[in-house]
Amino acid sequence: MQAIALLTQHSKQSAVEGPLQEAGFSVSTISGFDTDSLGTFTGTVARKGTQVDAAATKAKLAAELSGWRFGLGSEGSFGPDPYTGMIAWGREVLAFWDDTAQRLICAAVQGPETNYRQTTVQDWKDAADFASAIGFPAHGLIVGKPGESVFDKDCKDLTALEVQVQLALQSGPVELETDMRAHRNPTRMRMIRRCAELLSQRLRSNCPDCASYGFGEESPIAGAPCESCGLPTHAIMAKNIRCDACGHSQRVDLVQSVPASRCNYCNP
Repeated sequence: MQAIALLTQHSKQSAVEGPLQEAGFSVSTISGFDTDSLGTFTGTVARKGTQVDAAATKAKLAAELSGWRFGLGSEGSFGPDPYTGMIAWGREVLAFWDDTAQRLICAAVQGPETNYRQTTVQDWKDAADFASAIGFPAHGLIVGKPGESVFDKDCKDLTALEVQVQLALQSGPVELETDMRAHRNPTRMRMIRRCAELLSQRLRSNCPDCASYGFGEESPIAGAPCESCGLPTHAIMAKNIRCDACGHSQRVDLVQSVPASRCNYCNP
């Protein structure tokens, strides 16, 4: 097993260590660095750069702080889905950094498997109903916003949550949102594991041209034609597999067409 350092303060090692072991890596957590300084979901600290930039920064810092060759960084993002804008959507990125070879290999997964939600409540009953709907206390809940009289991310049970909500209600309506930090969000942990499985698969895949590790999907290709009208849709029709060491790439077709139900023209 080769040692790889993971920079996290939110217990992500439980999601990544199994898949990475299959690729020959033993994951150890690097502590003593405040990853919230690189950005927070509540907006207290703005994230600099893209999601991939943030994951890469963590991976490089993990290697630097540990003194090891390999570092691992994780970054999530949440918002409306990219197709209709109507449902919650999550995207996870894992960045693998080889400091000796100066190579960065990333894996990403996305989809609607998230409990990312917000609401504004006027009373405790509405707050309790929202907490139940998002799976509290297994899934964390944030009360209020940074800078408000009440801002709490650490309620562990319904009693503690009621205390904070009732206190905040003294100043008016209260905003509640799901805590998207990994250690407070089992749903997110499952998506991080899926991402780790994808990264593990890529690290075990060698380029057919140069035999270097890390041959894998670089980007999906949208535009699958509608089976009814033939016009391109937002659906993925192929993926591009590439080696970042030598540049060799291959296109893999996934579908020939998609049903009219997924076409913006036939089914607006």
